[in-house]
Amino acid sequence: MLKQHIRSVACTLFAVGVCASTLASADEVDAALYIRSDSDRTTVIAPRVRGQVAIDEQTEISAVYSVDVWTSASIDIMTSASQVPVTEQRDEIDLAVDHELTDVTLTLAYRYSVEPDYVSHGVSGGFGYDFADNNATLAVGLSASSDAVGRAGDPDFDRASGTVGARFSFTQVLSARSLAQVVYEVGRVGGYQVSPYRFVAIGGNGLCTSSVTSPGLAALCVPETSPGARLRHAVALEAKHALSESLSIDGMYRFYLDDWGIVSHTLRGEGVFSLDAETLLAVSYRLYLQGPADHYQPRYDVPQTYVTSDKELSTLSSHRLGLELEHTWTTERSGALTAALSLGGIYYAYSDFLPLDSITALEVTTSLVYAP
Repeated sequence: MLKQHIRSVACTLFAVGVCASTLASADEVDAALYIRSDSDRTTVIAPRVRGQVAIDEQTEISAVYSVDVWTSASIDIMTSASQVPVTEQRDEIDLAVDHELTDVTLTLAYRYSVEPDYVSHGVSGGFGYDFADNNATLAVGLSASSDAVGRAGDPDFDRASGTVGARFSFTQVLSARSLAQVVYEVGRVGGYQVSPYRFVAIGGNGLCTSSVTSPGLAALCVPETSPGARLRHAVALEAKHALSESLSIDGMYRFYLDDWGIVSHTLRGEGVFSLDAETLLAVSYRLYLQGPADHYQPRYDVPQTYVTSDKELSTLSSHRLGLELEHTWTTERSGALTAALSLGGIYYAYSDFLPLDSITALEVTTSLVYAP
């Protein structure tokens, strides 16, 4: 929530365990609805409910249930063997326990996600250690997941993939109004890492089926293949500063690379304005730049060991402009109720993806949080 963003000038929310004693709150319930629609004929509707209960002064448990329902006739669907449009639903349950010791906060979480052709189990855990009079925090997180990939209409199709990862962060309060954080993340994905529905054109005009501009004239269309292992690294730097009692700014840079050859840069800036004691307004901008994977080509003239038509592995850039408004009503008898509305406009540009060169998307999120 935006009010937490203002508070994070003195207490960072994006690091496990930072200012845990400040963040620990009473029981809380919230609900949110996310809607996204883009020019590639894809719509996502995702409701979410969450509950948090304080077992005692040191321990909290939380549970989240979320649903993603998406309908698409995108270019990915058009180049697959699927009928269009396609509608699918993903259900996910997240459970977490946080326990606070004197200077250490421990976290343990489990995630279960299921779709008609996909099942995922994930576990994560970590700790945050506060020191230097709570002006610095070192946090470590570990995670692992196991996924089973199927294919609709093919009961014999069964592929497995798994992910292990670690996250290390250091946060330093620079002054009463400023703080900074550095984060390093590493992860390894092994197993099946492509879409079972995506096909790649060999020869011809590089297209397997009809597109907006031209029909598919490929001599051969083969299933997508990518390496069976992927090692990822990311480093992020973030700084927050309160310019006044009513204005906070946040800047972040993230560098990413992996052994598939992808290198990306993310820049984000945000300003949060306190319109009054109960109302906050945030404006944000994010720039994303990415180079292609080593085995990605706009078109393949001959078969190769690895071939992909995944636009997310191509050269791409995106711009996102966001606006969020939050208001809180508080009474001694009924507690606090916070409502928020978030709008985001995104433009994606693909410089070497034959079926299309850009996508525009609109995101809308509404949420309610109640703390008795």
